[in-house]
Amino acid sequence: MNLFQQPNQKRHAFIIKDHVIRYIGSKQPDLLQISQIKERYLPVGIVVNGQIEDMTTFVTILTECVEEWKLKRQRIQFCLPQQHTIIRTHFIDGTIPDEEVKGQLYLDLGESLLLPFDDPIFDFKVIGMRDGQKEVLLFASRESVLNQYIDAFSEVHLKPNAADLSTLSAYRLFFENGQVETGAYVIQVQIDAMVTTITIFKDHHPLFLSTILSELDQEGWSLTGEGDVTRLAWTKEEEEMEEAIEECVREVEKVMNFYQFNVLKGEGEMGQMLLCGDHPYLSQFEAAFSDRLMLEITGLSEQTKNDAPVRYYDAQGLVLKKEVYR
Repeated sequence: MNLFQQPNQKRHAFIIKDHVIRYIGSKQPDLLQISQIKERYLPVGIVVNGQIEDMTTFVTILTECVEEWKLKRQRIQFCLPQQHTIIRTHFIDGTIPDEEVKGQLYLDLGESLLLPFDDPIFDFKVIGMRDGQKEVLLFASRESVLNQYIDAFSEVHLKPNAADLSTLSAYRLFFENGQVETGAYVIQVQIDAMVTTITIFKDHHPLFLSTILSELDQEGWSLTGEGDVTRLAWTKEEEEMEEAIEECVREVEKVMNFYQFNVLKGEGEMGQMLLCGDHPYLSQFEAAFSDRLMLEITGLSEQTKNDAPVRYYDAQGLVLKKEVYR
């Protein structure tokens, strides 16, 4: 997504989730140039379902991060909450010039273009023509949620110069690693501790996005570790986690079946699953998918080109984003 202008080389990539702030600094959009890797876990209730519920505490924590990581007045990149973002294709009159597409999207809003929120901010890419109509790949995010993050960054003297989606950053990392198959439809399943994001790609374009909130009690997670290494650990009954894994697999199956039969009309199928996320039980999810789905599953290895742990997958992908502006 491009909301800013003019190219820049330095990267200060922020990933903010309900449970954590992660940061990677790099001299260039190159994983071999990474200079700093940091994270700060958030107390329960500060960020909920991607929205900042306690701005005062969030800004206090962010201020401490900026000071500790020496980032004051830096230009940063960040990812929008995917729970408040829609990706879909939309068709408009083929005679409309590209520079007028965004205006047409606002005109279509509420009529041929229906969204689950009434304050969208749009980005788009024209991906083709069909029967005299332009096929537009549409990204719509809630402006009120975007502004929460812009305001918080402004409070701590950070200057956003690019916005992205975590799912696109993750895909970018898979692509950089040469792990994406070409030609077929690809389903990417991003399993984080608090939310699962399902994205379907074709020819490197995201065509569909769905998020599933975890039903596990967030209070069931605690922080464990030694020294500078901190990890999430599940402290309640293992049966609850097993049920959550099974439910996630069922939901992914539902999305795959819906897309293949209702959207593709049986004329296409998924050729590959890309699996990533910061969930501590990710390997158990992978095993469950392998048992249930006749699909090649590709994960990210802990052996990377740098020292970043695999849970920084989306921050690494954000570092690789080329369209960053001064």
